[in-house]
Amino acid sequence: MGDDRRFPELLAAAKQGDETAIAVLYRGLQPRLVRFLRAAEPRHADDLAGEVWMAVARGLATFEGDDRGFRAWVFSIARRRIADHRRRSMRHDVSLVESEVLERIEGSDDPERTAVGRLGAQDAVTLVQALLPEDQAEVVLLRVLGDLSVDETALVLGRTANWVRVTQHRALRKLADRLGPRIDVIR
Repeated sequence: MGDDRRFPELLAAAKQGDETAIAVLYRGLQPRLVRFLRAAEPRHADDLAGEVWMAVARGLATFEGDDRGFRAWVFSIARRRIADHRRRSMRHDVSLVESEVLERIEGSDDPERTAVGRLGAQDAVTLVQALLPEDQAEVVLLRVLGDLSVDETALVLGRTANWVRVTQHRALRKLADRLGPRIDVIR
C-alpha cells in the first residue's frame, strides 16, 4: 500500500486470492489497525483485529475503490466491530470492581436523599436533572424517587447492576460536591 498507482493491480490480485497481494494489504494496514483498536479496546484489540480481517476477507470481492477508500472501509469495519464488542460486553455481567466494595461506598454517603428530603418532589427532580448528566439523573431518580433496587434499576435501564452502582456512585459524588455547602442553605 502507499503506492496509489499500484493499488488497483494489488486489489485485483487480492480479489483473485493471490496470497502475496493479500499479505501486502495486510502488512500495510495491520499496524495502524491494531493501534486504533488498542486505543479503543486495549484488552481485546488482537481479537477484534482478527474479526476485522475476517470481515475484510468476506467482503473483499465486492469492494470497489482506491487505496484511501480501502483504508476507510477497513477502519469502518473496525469501528463496527468495536461497537459490536461493547454491546456484547454490556449484555454480560462484567465485574471490574467487587460488588461489596460498591455497596459499602453506596451506603456510606447519601447526599441525594438529604437534598431530596429538604426539597419538594418536583424541585428535587428539577435540581437532580439540572446538576447531573442524563444517565446519572435517571439512575438517581429511579433509585431514590422510584425507590427501585439496584437490580430493578438495572432491569429498567437494560444495564448491569454494577453499571447502576458505578453510575449512582458518580452521581452521589457529583451531588455531594455540588450540594454539600448548599444543603444547609436549602433548609
